[in-house]
Amino acid sequence: MARVQRGDVHALALPDEVSETILRGAAESSVVQQFARARNMTAQNQQITEAEVTGANVFWVGEGARKQTDAPPMVGATWTMSAAELAVIIPLDENVADDASVDLFELYKPAIETAIAKKLDAAALFGTDSPLAWGALGTDISADCTAAGVVFEADASPTDAELLDLISGTGATVADGALQAIEMAEFEATGAVAYTRFKARLRGLKDGDNRYIFGDAVEAGVPGTLFGIPIAFTKSTVWTPATAHLIMGDWNQAMVGTRAGIRYKVFDQGVITDGAGAVVYSLMENDMIALRVTVRYGFKVIADDTADGETVDANSQYPFAIVAPLIP
Repeated sequence: MARVQRGDVHALALPDEVSETILRGAAESSVVQQFARARNMTAQNQQITEAEVTGANVFWVGEGARKQTDAPPMVGATWTMSAAELAVIIPLDENVADDASVDLFELYKPAIETAIAKKLDAAALFGTDSPLAWGALGTDISADCTAAGVVFEADASPTDAELLDLISGTGATVADGALQAIEMAEFEATGAVAYTRFKARLRGLKDGDNRYIFGDAVEAGVPGTLFGIPIAFTKSTVWTPATAHLIMGDWNQAMVGTRAGIRYKVFDQGVITDGAGAVVYSLMENDMIALRVTVRYGFKVIADDTADGETVDANSQYPFAIVAPLIP
């Protein structure tokens, strides 16, 4: 079982003086949280109910004529979003913490927050290590896109023109590109995500008027754009390159629920056990302290066909689409 000892701490953290600013990294944010709607969850399993008036009629009326009546139809749907916990305990020899020139637990926090962001993104985008508590429907964008038939595959070496068509579509009767598929389902793409290495491929793409379709981010906190749509990039440690080059969608239809934000708690007493229940460390006996980190998130795509009791299939109107490499 993991334990931080003197040999595990970088020498820079243990001299007489050192600048914390140099040592402390910056946490990477979640691309899913950047685009999806945020919701505070008040229970482990949160029911989200939305009602929609599907249409209404109005009528031209001549002067003095009788006005007609209407009863606009209303439909409703319910989605259940469930929270799952991410957690880690970092045990540390107390002597090492005392001798360090910086607060080691504070030093770990950006890396921990980055790991949380990566776990959330990988689960929501690709179903990677997805928690069972989330369920299967509307919690894995990649799987849902496959089921809905909105994955647009490139050949082994697509030209710029071919890749451009896969992203935008050609306007054919049947959608043949990601953006067109989203619009034909009557959604508006509000964001795109890709992995950093795909930037170089996007930079050379031009539309029919010889204008570049991709604009790189020019200032911190402001995403780049693709066809004027915000685009964010993540590292390959989160992404599954064999599954997708690019994911686009209407992120107003996706929701990240927070049942409990990131919580840090330091313990100097207690025991840490292994999977069999055997005591591995006794903090008091081993002169150790431990940092426990927990957070509880849920994720759900809120679309008609991801509502409770529904099924995503080839007839679904799904708010996301994928541009993918050739999938054998």
